[in-house]
Amino acid sequence: MTIDIQSLLGIGMTPKDAESVIGYDSSEDVIRKLRVFRSRVLEDIHSRQQVLDKIDYIIDRLKKENIT
Repeated sequence: MTIDIQSLLGIGMTPKDAESVIGYDSSEDVIRKLRVFRSRVLEDIHSRQQVLDKIDYIIDRLKKENIT
């Protein structure tokens, strides 16, 4: 399978990272780099979820204060 740079940019890779992936000769190297990138994306999702949970907590507290 051939991966084009636009696909890599479309998933959020930086141009530098995308070009390094395009430069790899073996599928194993590409898969390794994609797994590292995926791990970073997942960490970001978890971090953003924590922010959302905190926002929801504040909203719930404000609602409860206005009800009583």
